[in-house]
Amino acid sequence: MTATSQSVAEAQAEIIEDFGLFDDWMDRYRFLIDLGRALPPYPDALRTDEWRVKGCINKAWLHGEARDGKVYYQASSESEIVAGLIALLLKVYSGRSPAEIVNNPPDFLEKIGVWENITSNRINGLKGMIGLIQGVAKAAL
Repeated sequence: MTATSQSVAEAQAEIIEDFGLFDDWMDRYRFLIDLGRALPPYPDALRTDEWRVKGCINKAWLHGEARDGKVYYQASSESEIVAGLIALLLKVYSGRSPAEIVNNPPDFLEKIGVWENITSNRINGLKGMIGLIQGVAKAAL
């Protein structure tokens, strides 16, 4: 997935607006699952320990690659909810400059209530994903 012409702030605002359409977390979980199912296929060659998300109880991989002044990410998870969280992060960060990624924390996660509504294991995995995203961007600076 790659970023559109919208800014990081606009992408985050759109996610907040989308989640605001749902009254409860069961509907939000279904929305996350749908987002995760829409992720493009993840190459088997990248299902390595190097790209495995640390702290995630389910197997999840997140690969980042810098090219032409931008960083592109692709990811996958065996968990449908984790895959949905990945889809949100890719919408915000993939296809951005390293500086945009490093200088824009994922504030939308707090605003949509993710931290309070996922298990501690998923929190650890989500933090691992954010760490990988930031790490690839910092290395590309």
